[in-house]
Amino acid sequence: MTNPIGFPPPGRIVPAAPECRRDEPSAQHPRIAVIGATGFVGGAVLAGLTEAGVPCMAVARRPDDVPAAATRRIAADLTEPPSLGTVIAAADVIVHAASYTGSDPQTCDEVNRAGTENLLAAANRQHRPHVIYVSTIGVYGPGPHRGVAEDAVVPNPVSVLSASRLAAELAVRDYGGTVVRAAFVHGPGDRWFVPGIAQILTRLGAWVEDGRPLLSVISVGDLGRLIAALAVRGTRPGAGGAVLHAAHPEPVSVRALASAVARDAGFDLPSTSLGYDEAVALAAERGLTERHIDLAGHDHYYDATRIWRETGLRVPPPAFAP
Repeated sequence: MTNPIGFPPPGRIVPAAPECRRDEPSAQHPRIAVIGATGFVGGAVLAGLTEAGVPCMAVARRPDDVPAAATRRIAADLTEPPSLGTVIAAADVIVHAASYTGSDPQTCDEVNRAGTENLLAAANRQHRPHVIYVSTIGVYGPGPHRGVAEDAVVPNPVSVLSASRLAAELAVRDYGGTVVRAAFVHGPGDRWFVPGIAQILTRLGAWVEDGRPLLSVISVGDLGRLIAALAVRGTRPGAGGAVLHAAHPEPVSVRALASAVARDAGFDLPSTSLGYDEAVALAAERGLTERHIDLAGHDHYYDATRIWRETGLRVPPPAFAP
């Protein structure tokens, strides 16, 4: 839907279409705002709340792009602090799912670290709603990681993107919010994970360690439902905040994942295999880095039992056959 008079100024509330307006949130649900509602994960959170029949406010820089399911739509930008006051005033729980996922250092810092700090500063000036920040297991850095529980390993980000996400995490935890470290996310709209695995295997022309390394994954729909359930719960974790891993409890091997998606992703499965060190030695020649080889050649799986226990959601069957 296009707006013939342009986007509304930050902070202006845009009512949902008449056919999708609902009553104000009842006493049984907190008032929930989803920042980044037009994004890959934010849109899934919005869908999860809608499935549960929970009214919510969708926050985006371009609110006309927000699905009609939102009770209200509001224009705001993390890099424009004056736009955030209206969001804070209207929410008991804020799901912060907005992030910059590129590689420009300045933009990473402005959006991910400083933008999050802007949001928290605005929250501190008002009634301090609970904040749930959607982060990533990428903050842990290179593997192998095997069955790691929350806070059992000190994060070691190796990219400016992951470093900025970790800085945002620390600010949220200092505030007393909840950090959700999402595993590798797949499903409709995925432009990073499955395409990335396909690119690595295609360029390398071989499995790494015969495709045995195990990865924690989660469908974008399940991630949205988990975060929606946390938001509806609405409780604060207390001083120091909390970290939760969001993943299917059963990791999947690189081979099983690639075999399941190869046809739809349009790539051929390798017929040979390399050891990890062999793959690293060949990486530069094939247009890859050691970080790429680490993804396909080391275990990256994490203990995610806590988030399923705390939300009470049923664990779905694995998306990929072993």
